[in-house]
Amino acid sequence: MTVSEIAERVGLSQSPCSRRISRLTEEGIICGKVVQLDRKKLGFDVIVLVRIKLTEHGRQALNVFQEAAMLIPEVQVIQLMLGEFDFNVRVVVRDMDHFQTLLREKLVMLPGVQEIQSTVILEEMKYTTSLPL
Repeated sequence: MTVSEIAERVGLSQSPCSRRISRLTEEGIICGKVVQLDRKKLGFDVIVLVRIKLTEHGRQALNVFQEAAMLIPEVQVIQLMLGEFDFNVRVVVRDMDHFQTLLREKLVMLPGVQEIQSTVILEEMKYTTSLPL
């Protein structure tokens, strides 16, 4: 939304609204502004959730894995988890051939990988980064 649209929605004039947005940005509450692209229109038709278990669980092993995984362009989300698996990784690919190549050439080659379990998302009904404010 533009500043004027936000100002209208919250009942302020544009100047104080702009100052508040600047203050929220300085305080780190607003972390950034993003443009959302339509992944399907760009040819990325498949989303896969990949759960990864590591051979070691020390801080260094977790950090080394995380840093390597962050370099893979298809990886959208990396989440450290409690439970049977250590990481949940969301990847976006063009098709299953693309995923198979990604799995063989990058994911299984990540440092410390012991086990990988993948789930293909058939349909995404809701995806948001909004908070329920």
